Amino acid sequence: QEKKENEVLFFYYYYFVMNLHQAYVIVDETKKVIKMKDLTLEELIQQIYYCLSLQYFRKMKQENLTFEIVDINDNIIDSDEAVKQSFMVKEASFKILWKSLQQSIILEKQKIIKNALVVMIGISEYMNSNKCELSNVKDDVKNFKELFEQELNYKFVCNESPQMTKEDVQIFMDRLFVDFALRKNSKQYDGLIMIICGHGKKGNMLMTSDGKSLSIDEIRASFNCNKMESFKDFPKIFIIDICRGKNPPTAHITTIVRGENEDMQLLGHNDDGFLIIWSTTQGYEIGDFSLLSDCMKS
Repeated sequence: QEKKENEVLFFYYYYFVMNLHQAYVIVDETKKVIKMKDLTLEELIQQIYYCLSLQYFRKMKQENLTFEIVDINDNIIDSDEAVKQSFMVKEASFKILWKSLQQSIILEKQKIIKNALVVMIGISEYMNSNKCELSNVKDDVKNFKELFEQELNYKFVCNESPQMTKEDVQIFMDRLFVDFALRKNSKQYDGLIMIICGHGKKGNMLMTSDGKSLSIDEIRASFNCNKMESFKDFPKIFIIDICRGKNPPTAHITTIVRGENEDMQLLGHNDDGFLIIWSTTQGYEIGDFSLLSDCMKS
């Protein structure tokens, strides 16, 4: 009778073991074997916790760490389906990637812009002989186009001619609103990036090819919440690369590089090191509230 009971127990044990799914988990280059009853993410996480020694739990607590599970090809495992796909190969293997818990919380608060509209006005040629041509603006157009259109896959719109009169810029902006249905945002943009390159004048003014000026503040205001309600709930980033006055920047020595033949001085701008945050735009009052500090704290 006892022999039969042992045979039954062995049969159930053998059946149980044979129906377990074996996999490998790599933790800090150490390979460990795990056996899973169910091919689910919950089961995988439980088995990983079982195979972690006390030193790893201490490390997680002391360094405020969590971990991410990836397969052997560094694909993130975050669902039951991903777990099942990992077992389609002959030897299922997973890796543990340590990550800061604080950084994970910050990333959860971040908003990823997937469908931004990037608008660039680049003026490099001028009719006025007193204004030199800005050949590098053409390089700016190329660089920004590669970044935003090719790498980030954003919609990139830029003037075709290197010359733009004041009227040309105004027509360009008018057509932008119509051609891309910005009033209704029917193309569902989730961000705006406006780039302006060219000669500038004091007072945040863009100088056009015919020597006239356009207010950059007015261009910016055309996208504010009152005039463009469809854009009110997403970020609007302005990149302005123009002169803002006639004062040449003074320089200071930042580093002396000693070479074989001669020493070379590396110069810095006299306004290096400043990060200035205003709580309101120029010309506007602000109430006696703590909104700025509350937002920065949270």
